[in-house]
Amino acid sequence: MILQLAIGPISLMVFNAAGSLGFLAGSLAAVAVTLTDGVFILLAGLGVSAFLQNKRVKKAVQLFGAAVLVIFGLDILGGAFGKPLIPQIRLFDASRGAGVFMKAVLLTASNPMTIIFWGGVFSGSVIEKNMTPHDLKLFGLGCVSATLFFMHVVALAGTLTGSFLSRSVLTYLNALVGVVIIGFAIKMLVKMKRGS
Repeated sequence: MILQLAIGPISLMVFNAAGSLGFLAGSLAAVAVTLTDGVFILLAGLGVSAFLQNKRVKKAVQLFGAAVLVIFGLDILGGAFGKPLIPQIRLFDASRGAGVFMKAVLLTASNPMTIIFWGGVFSGSVIEKNMTPHDLKLFGLGCVSATLFFMHVVALAGTLTGSFLSRSVLTYLNALVGVVIIGFAIKMLVKMKRGS
């Protein structure tokens, strides 16, 4: 559960979806995040994170992730003022549940460095706690369950906040979420530049 306390662009997106569109939308986003994280946890458990240790692969993945974050950040920022960046893609129609779900999947998947994070968590746990394969499966299930729980708490907070804030405050809050997501992308690029 402690691993989930870091608030990032994914949490902000779930909060934003719930605040703007209601708890069901936030819940759909939470499920999408959990499923995507579950895939990353499975890949980390299978050792795919070692593949991402290659500098060229890591750099390409980071560039892709930053680009996706910028696109989604600009879309949310523009959407707050009625000018979304990608309005023509019906897949992302925010008024439809499938759009919120797919947006959450793609935004979560845009950060494949999560596989390296989970790989580190799993490796450390195996070494430190001498985990068996069965223990590792239970640990992975616990991580997925914590993600589902925490993201639903974020969705509930977004819903409660959205229910008493005025429309103009929600507009500026949505714009702030877009700016913060773009900020995460810039931070990722700066960190990548320092690492090279």
